[in-house]
Amino acid sequence: MPTLTLLSPHTVFSPGEAVRFGCSVLLGHHLSDFHLYKHGVSTPLVTQRAEQGPTPVELTLTDIETFHQGSYSCRYRIKSGFPPQLLSSPPSNSINITVVELLTPQHWYNTSTEAPAGSVIKGHNFNITCSTPKQYPGGSFQLRLIRSNGTVRQTLPALAPSVTFTFPDAQSSNEGYYYCLYRVQMGGRTFVSRESQPLPIAIRDPDPVLSPMVISWIVSGLTFVVAVIVIIIVAKVLCNKEKKPTELERETRTCVDNTYVALSINKL
Repeated sequence: MPTLTLLSPHTVFSPGEAVRFGCSVLLGHHLSDFHLYKHGVSTPLVTQRAEQGPTPVELTLTDIETFHQGSYSCRYRIKSGFPPQLLSSPPSNSINITVVELLTPQHWYNTSTEAPAGSVIKGHNFNITCSTPKQYPGGSFQLRLIRSNGTVRQTLPALAPSVTFTFPDAQSSNEGYYYCLYRVQMGGRTFVSRESQPLPIAIRDPDPVLSPMVISWIVSGLTFVVAVIVIIIVAKVLCNKEKKPTELERETRTCVDNTYVALSINKL
């Protein structure tokens, strides 16, 4: 029975890498070729012709993808009999490999509804959520903020497919471009995803209690009210003047009354 060994220094790989196996046997006569099999697949993934010399024979699986993850074994074939026939050996021991595929995380943010798109009002809280459709045990999310005076990083364990970074009191130091990435350590290696697209966030000062437009409306309203009051007062004054007799009217009435009295006396 052949022996399969892993010539690569680790058992965990990224898509696109190569995995090197070694298949060795004790006997060396009449060897024809070596084959690398994946468990559950009937046809060999790698075939290597046997060369004169010591084993192991290297069997390299190149440009691997996620479907290459699984258990592998090797077999060899020998020429035997007359006429020569190819006889296959029993399968070797098995070796498992893992293929880690990290997808680019998605991210979004939430804040108060009165904040314009892409902005957070100063002093308000906001949250940034990082999410990945595929996670591995022990993974974590890193949120990176690039601002004018440097870079700030925060990390949270990926206990679920998404995590939320909370900022309870937005300040100018929170303004900048945010990026998410996913990181995991497996098999003694560290795997890091690509960073997400930048998420720009601007910090805006809160609007004043009375905006210039509101103040303008209030002034216009007060001016209108004052004008109405003045008109009412003037109208009342004019009305009162019409009701009171003038000095000339009083003198005329007195003169007429005196004349009437004098005429009455003369008649008597």
